[in-house]
Amino acid sequence: MAGAVVEMPTARIRVGAWYDDREVELSFPSGWEVETCAPAGARDIGAAGVAEAFAHPVGTAPLRHLARGRHAPCVVVDDLTRPTQGRRLVPAVLDELEAAGIAAADVHVLVGVANHRPLTREDLVKKLGPEVLARCRVSSHFSWAGCQPIGETGRGTPVELNAEFLRADLRILVGSIIPHAATGFSGGAKLLMPGIASITSAEAFHRGSALEGDFGHEESPARLEAEEAARLARVDFIVNSVPTPEMGVAGVVVGDVVGAHRAGVDIARKVFATSAEPGADACVLSLYPKDSEFLQHVTAFAPYRTSPEPLVRRGGSVVVALAGSEGLGFHSLFGPGMALAAPAATRLSGRGLAFFCPNLDRGELAPEVAGDTTLFNRWVDTVAWLEARHAGTARVSVFPCATIQLVAGRPGGR
Repeated sequence: MAGAVVEMPTARIRVGAWYDDREVELSFPSGWEVETCAPAGARDIGAAGVAEAFAHPVGTAPLRHLARGRHAPCVVVDDLTRPTQGRRLVPAVLDELEAAGIAAADVHVLVGVANHRPLTREDLVKKLGPEVLARCRVSSHFSWAGCQPIGETGRGTPVELNAEFLRADLRILVGSIIPHAATGFSGGAKLLMPGIASITSAEAFHRGSALEGDFGHEESPARLEAEEAARLARVDFIVNSVPTPEMGVAGVVVGDVVGAHRAGVDIARKVFATSAEPGADACVLSLYPKDSEFLQHVTAFAPYRTSPEPLVRRGGSVVVALAGSEGLGFHSLFGPGMALAAPAATRLSGRGLAFFCPNLDRGELAPEVAGDTTLFNRWVDTVAWLEARHAGTARVSVFPCATIQLVAGRPGGR
């Protein structure tokens, strides 16, 4: 007589942002207690919700009024390391500008890649859609050249920005608000500093105020310094979205570079709010929706860092899961051999750390990091590592889109 089938507990996470975006099922050993800790989330607001946001700007006149009499707008939008749905937001910006008498052909869309790679045409189609590419001039920022100094912040950080942006007579930033380890949340002025800053400015920013922030603190020193730079650069208007757990649009705020951003943070806190029981034996943190490259892995720790109590007990285990569609990824400050590259592998105090990434090979890691990094291409091998660390039963917390999850509104320092 055949033996009874023993069910294995499972959990689902999201992976593959901008590529083969999907849910995957993770299986755990029989007898383990597995809890999925999902964010509150929200429904997509649709085109009507986006239009409603443009009709009610925060701290400024409507964009179509600000644009009257202007002739050469520059619209900065972020790259594929961010979940901003540019193909839905930039056309709304173009509609506002057209209402002010500005043709799309006169609009320069500048991709604020900061210190990441330039976008390919395939990338641009994903981010902006073919209609925007057909209607506007589009280019990627390059931090190593083509920047112009306009002053410095109160901390002495030089503010050197993309010269084409500075030549524009209407300056607009389009991005998304998600947790960030330095500025508390992304979006707002961060699209300018370091989004379209020179390599000199970006390095000074990352060596200075960016070291003093943490996830969920929207008025960190880095955020305030970026906003100081944005005021210096005379940013006219921002358009910021808050993503749903499926990378839709849960909310949009438009208007003043500071006021609108804070209004967006209020929305983000509600959408990203996550309940989780502390003290688990292990947790799985999905890097989605920033999981296209391994270099973004620190952002998966948003729930881990914001929890008031440790999510994982001492001696426990943490797994960061990502598709790694672009493998290691590229960063001209934090990449291997660059000025701010980490001298050692990421570590957690008193906990084991492993990475589950099907599309990254150990040879892509810097030699000084590779030897100390626990990396698996297959989930079955990841589970074997967990089993070896936790004999018998274990309690596991799974965060399906950890990069946009906050267990508490303020940093917990864990």
